[in-house]
Amino acid sequence: MKYYILFGPPGAGKGTQAGAIACKYNLKHVSTGELLRNEIAQGTELGTMAKSLIESGSLVPDYVVEGMIEHLFHTTSGVAGFLLDGFPRTIRQAEDLDKILSSRNEKVNAVISLMISDDTIRERLKHRAEVEGRADDASEETISNRISTYHRKTEPLKEYYKADGKYFEVPGDGLGIEDVREKVFDLFNGIDSSFLSRQVVIDEALFRKLEAEAHDSPRLRMNYDLRNSTEDDSQRMLNVWLPDSKLVIHRHRNSNETIIILKGEMDVVLYNDDGTEAERYHMGGKYGVYGINVTKGTWHTVEAFDLAITFTAKDGAWAPNAKEDILNIQENTTVFHNEAK
Repeated sequence: MKYYILFGPPGAGKGTQAGAIACKYNLKHVSTGELLRNEIAQGTELGTMAKSLIESGSLVPDYVVEGMIEHLFHTTSGVAGFLLDGFPRTIRQAEDLDKILSSRNEKVNAVISLMISDDTIRERLKHRAEVEGRADDASEETISNRISTYHRKTEPLKEYYKADGKYFEVPGDGLGIEDVREKVFDLFNGIDSSFLSRQVVIDEALFRKLEAEAHDSPRLRMNYDLRNSTEDDSQRMLNVWLPDSKLVIHRHRNSNETIIILKGEMDVVLYNDDGTEAERYHMGGKYGVYGINVTKGTWHTVEAFDLAITFTAKDGAWAPNAKEDILNIQENTTVFHNEAK
């Protein structure tokens, strides 16, 4: 088994990135908060203990959380390893984790740290509080306390894992979700070459994983990179689209784009330069259209009906769309600001 830790300050995007990482590399995502809720819901001995402590207003001690994690290590099969999110948070927890893994003749493989500045932490926590309606998290005092706690208790873990050569950073300031994800994937491939020779079976199990990640994503969609090597500069991916996912109208001036529907129904919509709709192709269902090749320079977007899963291929290496390749329509059309990929 492999053991990875996803590290970073509050607001760094650990929760956003964890699901995609776990899915791509067949890892069990272990969120301590979710783990506690599951153990309590299942009525396990540790869950009952945790529930009693929480209801009495007490903090759940380290040994209870660590017992849950160790139990999960023993009972989980069918995965390549684990991705720990939210644990360890202190040097003591890191030392306890080492002891747990040592008893299994195993060890932490790597720590992937998503790093952002304090200013970015403040911006993201305020935005998240507004979106989720959590007024308490929007206060300057609460945010400052969270930042202070991170620097005081959790940040020392950087040096702990650096001493073992297991600490790797991914910068997040000024980057979008997909940009950070690409950097994380490249880092994983560099850390463990076994990921480069992985065989991917495109089946219902993979579809279910990706659908769950799409539901958890603020963009309501998820892509899955099918490449096995960082030297492979092609673009071959699966895309999962949920009905309310909004994709900006865009074009690829240097690349054709082939879209083949594997599940569900969706429209591929082509536009004229003035923003008027030129053509609409309904794919999937009873219409007998299963794919389209969008020629380079053509303005287009997609609209999903229920869940839709597509295979997409483009020419050359991926690059973010330039501003001039995003069509902003001012009249009678909603302008979507999600970055297309």
